[in-house]
Amino acid sequence: MRLLILLTTLCLAANLSAESFENLRGMVGSRESVLLPQGTEIEGIIVSDYRSPNMETPFQESHKAVELGLNYRTAYIQSLDGNYGFRVQFNSVYDNRFPRFSRVKMDLGGAVLTRESDPERYTISNMIGAFVTVMEKDVQIPQKVRHIADLTDNDLYTFVTLADVEFMSKEGAYTNVHEKKVMRTYINDFKTHADGPVDVSGLLLKDNQGDDIFMPVNTKCTWRRDGDRVPQGVGFVDGVLVHTVLRRYGDIGRYALRPASEKDIRIPMEPASSYETIVEWNWDRNYDVALNLERQGLREWIFGDVQDPDRVLPDVGEGYLSTTAGAMMRLDAEWNSRCVHDGNDAGSGAREWSVLRLNSDTKDWYIFDGERIIGSNAVLVETSTKGYEGSAVSFEFTFSAGNCSAGLSWGFPGEWQVAYSVDGRNYIPVRKTFLLRPLWYSPANVKELGGVRELCYDAAPGSIECRVTLPAFLLDKDKVYFRIYPSSDKLTVLPENPEADINSGTMKPGFAHPFVLRIGKVSVKSLKN
Repeated sequence: MRLLILLTTLCLAANLSAESFENLRGMVGSRESVLLPQGTEIEGIIVSDYRSPNMETPFQESHKAVELGLNYRTAYIQSLDGNYGFRVQFNSVYDNRFPRFSRVKMDLGGAVLTRESDPERYTISNMIGAFVTVMEKDVQIPQKVRHIADLTDNDLYTFVTLADVEFMSKEGAYTNVHEKKVMRTYINDFKTHADGPVDVSGLLLKDNQGDDIFMPVNTKCTWRRDGDRVPQGVGFVDGVLVHTVLRRYGDIGRYALRPASEKDIRIPMEPASSYETIVEWNWDRNYDVALNLERQGLREWIFGDVQDPDRVLPDVGEGYLSTTAGAMMRLDAEWNSRCVHDGNDAGSGAREWSVLRLNSDTKDWYIFDGERIIGSNAVLVETSTKGYEGSAVSFEFTFSAGNCSAGLSWGFPGEWQVAYSVDGRNYIPVRKTFLLRPLWYSPANVKELGGVRELCYDAAPGSIECRVTLPAFLLDKDKVYFRIYPSSDKLTVLPENPEADINSGTMKPGFAHPFVLRIGKVSVKSLKN
């Protein structure tokens, strides 16, 4: 007998056919949840894979552990025509045993239908497997080939094929994380490793229309890191369209795409792109551990040494990267090596000397007039786009904060923004906020905070991928400028409760704290016509 969840809702009996997904959604009305009456049925196609570890974001149980059951209890069913979908949450992992692309009939009497908004999406919960009948296996599903801009809320929880997409960062793995902080599998089962609290990673896909979307990959997926780089070309990616929250990565947007396995990623390995690189800093000179500086030349880093502020020359193209905050700089490690056992830190995934580390003080990133903040200092990128054509400009970067220590994982600007200019004086801000996250850290006693701080839910396992699409008028210019800068007075804290929001501090005059900003690959690209 199914356990009925009591809701103060008047339920009307209904018999719903295979075409009535829309009618079922309408039963919620103005409420958030409704208990479905006996006799309620739908017929549809299962588009999830119950064997896949990548169907749902696992639940964070504590700062030390995540619960994996939600992933295996979650299925997605779409209407026969593919127009609508539901997320289905079974009561146990043993109830969810229905093959992908099987046509099923679901008896929903006693189940709960919940609507969530912004985006609008629907979940059926309190389900058990005995109330699902498989009618047919290996069904041909309607093809929904979309560009990212064409996605709508109606596509949520349906099977979608994204067209003409490529990875923004083609270095590293599907999960660019520090392996010692993620869930253990045979690919990272080395002696020093124990199960960690990091459940999921996110890579950014972009298409030939200038749009982008995150592709979450749970760290229990054994295909996420196999010794090769991610596919280098342009192609198709299949998966279930979802809305998910990845706290460790900040705001990942309205939609995300979850592939069930690597087979869903139909991007060729052969190099190709819809974008042409104008200038790029990728730190691929890490073999000599040196920065190529404008005034100081090629400067090799010696342990414990940092370089005076200077403009860094790029690895590709011509331009300058610098900071107006007066930060000292050096190369440091970034967690984006795809090889598991690469001779570094027992296969932890740390790629040495592949990020620009800027050492400064938090106060150096703000400009004050007395007690009032009147501006921000920035990471500054300067280049020429003369001779380049296209329909848009793509400005791309990855960043993170801290040094894998609790003491340097707080007290820095939490919200950042991008602005662009053609004269270096008048900047146009892009109305998009990027949340800067501290790298993972081990629990420690932070004297300034008066006690031990555990790993918070907002700490990142690696760098965050960021991107904005900018107008084509920036092309064919002698000079263009880009700023990455703090966009608010929000500061990160290390809360006593690891679940509390990390961005709850406020910058005040006189506040001073060491700040380590880590800048990964930075690129300016033109979107080809």
